[in-house]
Amino acid sequence: MRRWFCLAVLLAVAARTVAADPTPEQVAHFENKVRPLLVEHCYSCHSAKTPKEPKGGLRVDGRKFLLAGGDNGPSLVPGDPAKSRLIEAVKYGNPDLLMPPKGKLPAGAVADLEAWVKAGAPWPNDAEAIAEPAKGDFDLAKRKKDHWAWQPIANPKVPDGFGDSIDRFLRAKLAEKKLTAAPPADKLVWLRRVTFALTGLPPAPADIAAFEKDKSPKAFETVVDRLLSSPAFGERWARHWLDLVRYAETRGHEFEPEIPNAYQYRDYVIRALNADVPYDRFALEHLAGDVLPNPRIDPKTGVNESVIGSGFWHLGEEVHSPVDIRQDQADRFDNRIDVATKTFLGLTVACARCHDHKFDAISAKDYYALFGLLEGSAYRQVRFDGWEKNRAVAKALAQLRDDYQRRLGRKAGEAKREGEAPAEPTKANPGSAGASPSQGTTAFTVWLGKSETVIDYADLKPDQWFPDDVTFGSGPRPAGTVRVVAGKIGVEPVAAAVFDRFWADLRLAPNAAKDSQGLGRAVRAGFSIRTPVFTLEKKRLHYLVRGGGMAFAAVGQTTVIAGPLHGSLINAFPNADDYRWVTHDLSGYVGQKLHVELTADPRTEFAVAMVVQSDEPPPAVPFAQVKPKDVSEAKVALGELGALEKDLAKQVVWESRLALALWDGNAVDSPVFIRGNPRTLGTVVPHRSLEAIHGAEAMPHTSGSGRLELAKQWVDPTRNPFFSRVFVNRAWHHLFGRGLVASVDNFGLLGELSTHPELLDYLATEFVAGGFKLKPFLRRLVLTDAYRTSSTGSTVADEADPANLLLHKFRVRRLDGESIRDAMLSVSGRLQSKDAGGPGTLIHLTPFLDGRGRPASGPVDGAGRRSVYLAVRRNFLNPFFLAFDTPIPFSTVGRRQVSNVPAQALILLNDPLVHQQADAWAKAVLAKPGTTDERLTGMYTAAFGRAMTPDELKECRAFLGKGDTDAKAWSELAHTLFNVKEFVFVR
Repeated sequence: MRRWFCLAVLLAVAARTVAADPTPEQVAHFENKVRPLLVEHCYSCHSAKTPKEPKGGLRVDGRKFLLAGGDNGPSLVPGDPAKSRLIEAVKYGNPDLLMPPKGKLPAGAVADLEAWVKAGAPWPNDAEAIAEPAKGDFDLAKRKKDHWAWQPIANPKVPDGFGDSIDRFLRAKLAEKKLTAAPPADKLVWLRRVTFALTGLPPAPADIAAFEKDKSPKAFETVVDRLLSSPAFGERWARHWLDLVRYAETRGHEFEPEIPNAYQYRDYVIRALNADVPYDRFALEHLAGDVLPNPRIDPKTGVNESVIGSGFWHLGEEVHSPVDIRQDQADRFDNRIDVATKTFLGLTVACARCHDHKFDAISAKDYYALFGLLEGSAYRQVRFDGWEKNRAVAKALAQLRDDYQRRLGRKAGEAKREGEAPAEPTKANPGSAGASPSQGTTAFTVWLGKSETVIDYADLKPDQWFPDDVTFGSGPRPAGTVRVVAGKIGVEPVAAAVFDRFWADLRLAPNAAKDSQGLGRAVRAGFSIRTPVFTLEKKRLHYLVRGGGMAFAAVGQTTVIAGPLHGSLINAFPNADDYRWVTHDLSGYVGQKLHVELTADPRTEFAVAMVVQSDEPPPAVPFAQVKPKDVSEAKVALGELGALEKDLAKQVVWESRLALALWDGNAVDSPVFIRGNPRTLGTVVPHRSLEAIHGAEAMPHTSGSGRLELAKQWVDPTRNPFFSRVFVNRAWHHLFGRGLVASVDNFGLLGELSTHPELLDYLATEFVAGGFKLKPFLRRLVLTDAYRTSSTGSTVADEADPANLLLHKFRVRRLDGESIRDAMLSVSGRLQSKDAGGPGTLIHLTPFLDGRGRPASGPVDGAGRRSVYLAVRRNFLNPFFLAFDTPIPFSTVGRRQVSNVPAQALILLNDPLVHQQADAWAKAVLAKPGTTDERLTGMYTAAFGRAMTPDELKECRAFLGKGDTDAKAWSELAHTLFNVKEFVFVR
């Protein structure tokens, strides 16, 4: 059995390699790696643009030309790099065939070409369809004008006729071809179809019986309303969304570091879909949920739902300890831009990383405008429980402190005079009155003159205050502020960001994982504050700090630093009662962009006053330290203050879970990377949206990175025609098996044209008018006549519309791997529908699934949990799902490949899960009272959503023979039913 299992997986992989249509991953590899390489190094001599004739008679600007070859024969053998002259030439192995002639390509470029050839040399929209535009003909305005998808959404006139407007549009298209739609499908066929579509599960026998008995005109509506209100709806449609955001719980690469608390994002998506959160709000939470002024708070749990949505940016692959940290950042950000723009806009913006887009109205400047927007924001683990309560407490605490500042101010003033606390040092007033006599003010003045101040909390700009929670208050504490330590009062000697020890008892919930891969040395969530992004011009950073804690220099926004290369990015420092300089040697990162995250040890009086970069060590602290003074007359006030703080502490939600999220920072403008090289910099581009949608001007905003303003622009249907069009097309695709625009992730020139452009705009208009609500929109679609048509069309219609583009009949669809697995669990009685949410259950690993970072093996049936709750580990993906085309979580996949290969039959024959569930189903059937015929009829109803035919009953009786009470015989029958095509297909 194990041999067959491994063979099944290998066949599944092989089937993908030779698939006729390139996978999304193959398209991305070609457009981002292969095509730019050919354009840069080969087109000048071997393309349609070559002066006179292509050299050697060879063109490389299309797959068909490479296959045809030049004077020396074919240059490409798809699937076999060793036999392809193209690879032979670029590898410089043949002295008579060295290309390009000016010098050998980098090893990485050669590897990219080899990988492309090995995958079958996929070339989307080959030169037969679209020719490469001539160099220098990038005309953004013309491209926008000439392509339909950039045009405003129209509100087309609904065709005359009867029934729903959607059906009228479809009938009008059929009428143009003098065709009619197929008749309605059988009632139970529709029930199975709609139940799988909305919940990913088969209809239960009880629901089948109820639907058959319901003869009312509202019978179909009753079913749809029940399905949409089921928790299974969110679980099913969340899987569609997770495909778009390349959801996984590990980062891949060696040893597969985890993405801590990634499952919180998955649960957030399920909750949002079940609550029918409007799509524009849902998108806002993804793009800028960490900075929304009115986050969505769950009234029952107090959870800040909005901030969790922003975690999708961090679900991509990452490498630990990257050798080239700047290149690594460029690759990570490329994936984020690719995912965000495909998901929300249906545009391949990442194709403009190395050059202006070859076909669409997207420039390289557009790409790097988005790059800058992302560069201002960082990764964090956020405390999302008790969000509003703790902010209300923080507000009350601030008011309380202000009141007692006035009462204690006189005594604090006495302490200040006795301790000779100086005015604070600033860039304008370096080395203030308290500078030590041995040092004087000159040393500090000179040192600051040779240094660069990253942040000085005495001179804070409005967009430089970035704590990750309420624990640092609403701003820095000015010099002279009353300070209470252990019942004694004094003053803050210098303006600083001060951790308020009122919050020292914040703790994590039991399942909350700390940051992994080098950042887990302390609990950082709730105890940290960050600087703006800046460029490291000097070799060392110096932190003017009090207390104990840790500094993390997030060079290139990196989050995974385990390994031998980047341990120096973390600098932990022990507790000290007084301010002192802590030096952080970053000499290996000069010239890089970074920000610094400073984390308090909550047991200490942590504060940070300045962050300065300088090659030279700083002089002594330029002010006198002031010790807290025990002032007996103030003890009454101190006692009152302490009592009031204890009352406030009772309202705090001390324990919280964590979720990955964005941490907003300052606005950053990125230069264009010439040819995509982060070390060859071009024009600096202001951070903004796409020029063809929102113009080329810098995005206006008053604080933060600008992502909030970007999010508002993207979800505005009056300015952005892609947002609603793309989403309604995705919904149509999932219900009808093909989008009105088949290339659901690409509405650009290389995408496919809409089969029903007026209907697409009508749906987008209706969706917006309905408040961006998904459930009513889906309800309307599944109650149309089109959704009820039979999957058997007339011969005339099949000949006139062979691809069923006009939807003259319903498409027969194979279930995806998750639905097949869930269906088996459902009919066997093993499905644990109430075991929802929480950490993912590890998949079962056979001994053949081995490698670095191999996790523990989970139960064969995943503890009966739905497939959406199984852990997604990039290096150990579920073989069952892979065989049925579940995408590898690399980038956005809105349309899964649908293959039909031997691996699928072998999986259903041999997988341990299938055998286990067949046994469980047989035992459940035998445990219930009834005759053999009743049991067989019940199995057919559960598996196929219909009654048995007399012939099927006869065959099943014969199959059982005299073993009608034998569990093994019933298990073999159950196994056989799992392998019937009807079980894995929906008509």
